[in-house]
Amino acid sequence: MSAETDHKEMVENKTSESVLNVAYGETHLEEVKPEIDHSKLYVWIADSGNDRIQKFDGNGKFISQFGSSGGTRPPYKPGEFKAPSGVTVDAEGNIWVVDTGCHRIQKFDEDWDFILEVGTEGWGQEKFYLPENIIAESTGTILVVDTSNHNIKRYDDDGEFLLGFGFPGNFDGFMKFPTGIALDKEGKIYVADRDNQRIQIFNEDGQFLSKFGEYGFEEGRLNFPNGIAVQKDGNIIVAEKSQNRLQVFDRDGYLKQVIGEMGKRDGQFNCPSSLALDPYGYLFVVDTINQRIQKFDPDLNFVAKWGVIGKEPSQFKDPAGIGLSWEPDWAPAED
Repeated sequence: MSAETDHKEMVENKTSESVLNVAYGETHLEEVKPEIDHSKLYVWIADSGNDRIQKFDGNGKFISQFGSSGGTRPPYKPGEFKAPSGVTVDAEGNIWVVDTGCHRIQKFDEDWDFILEVGTEGWGQEKFYLPENIIAESTGTILVVDTSNHNIKRYDDDGEFLLGFGFPGNFDGFMKFPTGIALDKEGKIYVADRDNQRIQIFNEDGQFLSKFGEYGFEEGRLNFPNGIAVQKDGNIIVAEKSQNRLQVFDRDGYLKQVIGEMGKRDGQFNCPSSLALDPYGYLFVVDTINQRIQKFDPDLNFVAKWGVIGKEPSQFKDPAGIGLSWEPDWAPAED
């Protein structure tokens, strides 16, 4: 038999084998991910320099805005803000705003009718000093990052104080200008302990569990961590304003991925400050000095952006905080 005949038979055999593999379902097709309709997701931005909250859909379409600049001294009126830096929406659809410059938290219903306020300037259970962030818990309570008092405080839906944890310092459970806060699906609390250059993890009762992070510029180290979000698989995304990047760590604090660098292009950052993950795993980043919001898919690939500097609707001046809400039937079923 000639070499040409041998080659022909070999090709025919491989072709037949491929056909059989297809016939018996042995081929592996790439999974096609379904398109997510983000028009039913709502993105709330604390537009700090414009003293207002702006609402967009998940595609960046402007929906509404609320707020006006507060006075130079107390008493401050409902709906007035001074450099608001955090916003969250609870399970009832109420909107909670961190009114940083007024040292208080304001709560509104979905029509922006004022419900209550918590806090005055100072130190104590119902006092704040330049609070910077807030998050709603599934239990109906909220957690407030009281940044310059170096602690975290929990309140019920009536604004009644329930719990506080954290003291100034660098021991376990102590804090130095905490900023970002996030929750995992088990209810554990993750805090970006900014000036201690670390992430601290607490149980739902505010008891210290673990920490990771060391100061530095290299990948895997932290340089003033500001924003934080926890993915469903337990990976922790940290935004570093000073390094203009996002770093992804596993539960034990080992580096898995780095996203971004200094710049204005898609996927680059200039002081990324706050993070939020939607139920499908899409990440929204407040890119503060670039005056925009950036959106990434669950694999952390750039998807979209919106925003420029200005005072008009959909424009920003140093956006700071972010919160998400969605239509009741939009989110996937819980695992």
